[in-house]
Amino acid sequence: MAGNIGRHNTEMPSDEEALEQVILWINIERHYTLEKFSSIEDRTHIVEWQLADYLDDEEIQWWDRQLENYLYRARVLGLDTPNGRQALAKFVSTAVGMLSATVQQFGPLPKAGLPSGEIQE
Repeated sequence: MAGNIGRHNTEMPSDEEALEQVILWINIERHYTLEKFSSIEDRTHIVEWQLADYLDDEEIQWWDRQLENYLYRARVLGLDTPNGRQALAKFVSTAVGMLSATVQQFGPLPKAGLPSGEIQE
């Protein structure tokens, strides 16, 4: 029952089906976003974010604002609503955009499947 909160007697997708749906949505959303905004802007924001003093409350960075905004909206709207799920999906899409800009600006990702902070060069 707990795993069916907010659903209306519909069958839950498998892990693979849910991931497939998420990846497809993110792919479409990223293309939509890139049509509206340049990836050059994303890279500019990532350099600014990298250089900013994280503890400086007066200098809230663009990426932080975007991510906090979508995550807040998802919580307020509720994940049991389509608008809440869209806000969470936009949070993830924005994080993907941040990561894409990082790869473009600073280089490729390390090998996946390793614990965080345990990369050996």
